[in-house]
Amino acid sequence: MPKRLRRFYLYLLVAILSCAIVPNQAFALPTSLISSQYHMRSTELLEILQGSQREEQFFAQSFRDAIPVTQFRNLLAELNRQYGQAVGVKSITATSDYDGTIEVLYEKAVVSIKMVIDRDAPYPVIGLLVTGASVYNDNLADITREMADLPGVSGFQIAELTSATMRPVEDRNANRQFAIGSVFKLYILAELGRSIAAGERKWGDIIPLTHKSLPSGILQKWPDRSPLTLHSLATLMISISDNSAADILIAELGRENIGNLLRLTGHSDPARTLPLLSTLEAFALKMEDNRDLRQAYIGSSETEQAALLASQKARLGLNSVSIANLATNPRHIDRIEWYAAPADVNKLLLYLNQSQDPTIRNILAVNPIISPGDALRWRYLGGKGGSEPGVISFAFIAKAQSGKTYAVSGSWNNATAPVDNQKFLSLVSRMLNQLAGQ
Repeated sequence: MPKRLRRFYLYLLVAILSCAIVPNQAFALPTSLISSQYHMRSTELLEILQGSQREEQFFAQSFRDAIPVTQFRNLLAELNRQYGQAVGVKSITATSDYDGTIEVLYEKAVVSIKMVIDRDAPYPVIGLLVTGASVYNDNLADITREMADLPGVSGFQIAELTSATMRPVEDRNANRQFAIGSVFKLYILAELGRSIAAGERKWGDIIPLTHKSLPSGILQKWPDRSPLTLHSLATLMISISDNSAADILIAELGRENIGNLLRLTGHSDPARTLPLLSTLEAFALKMEDNRDLRQAYIGSSETEQAALLASQKARLGLNSVSIANLATNPRHIDRIEWYAAPADVNKLLLYLNQSQDPTIRNILAVNPIISPGDALRWRYLGGKGGSEPGVISFAFIAKAQSGKTYAVSGSWNNATAPVDNQKFLSLVSRMLNQLAGQ
């Protein structure tokens, strides 16, 4: 998943945190148990946000090397432009003595900031991540208008789920097909769950590591034929979007069976995304050296495409791809991708929500995606995101404290320029916050 930089109001990269941070899911510590060193730095954070200009004492050298003070102050100015001045600390949610989330009161919003401090005195800050903002007097109409102003095309659907039905609540371009990136991995999870429920497989079944892809993920670095359970593969695929895990599961389950599941859940245009590409096949078809294969693939029927994939494995292998060719600008996202409308994704979420297997729900909830403070608004929150240059997509199952359950999905595509992933995540997070408060 190509990554998300630049705009501080949603993201600050730091030296020890990768740009694909998975928020901690540990239980929050009571305020009385927050360490003195973390409480001290939390108080100083407010002063830094208010312009004390004491960055050299507050941040570790590694942070200042990654983000020079001048750049940091420019980013602060952008944060102030959007939300006004920082005026106080609302809450501190610690997940250990050294990291947690601080909710900062601004004039126009409550901003959630994940902060990590060094484990050694004087405990300088080594990681800072703005993970979301709750805008005062926010509403779905304003969020929808902001989404409509995004360059390219965007759409979403919010639907209330019951045990068997889905009732749309709010939407925009809900029936338009979008490239959805790694959100397609939810179809793999759904087929795996179906297979296990049918007694064909068990979560503890051992599968060797035989299919490696490009990052995101970690399995591409593991030894060949490392033994992995289906449970481990599914968890890696959903929680950190491990592409190798996804490709192993596609090979194990069969792309035809996953395609049948896609149809079963009510996808409105299966031919748009079938046969289901592995991540490696999708990467390889985007390579310039495979231009002839790409053109042949685009101009063929589903059956012909499946035959091409089977006959051209050598040219669609790991040696044919370069991550450098995929990491900057959109590449063929309108023709080589995985596609679904927001309404299609919500039908899939309805299917997953109907599962009686708690393992499915637990896997979906490993990485809440949104900020820890916002995630705590929900009784249950599970989801998946997906991105590449020009593509960002999110899908959530969210159960409110009131007992209502929602499916929330949205996508933003721009075939000519990268999209601002964190800006879109902010819009989707604000949607979820609106629902949580109802």
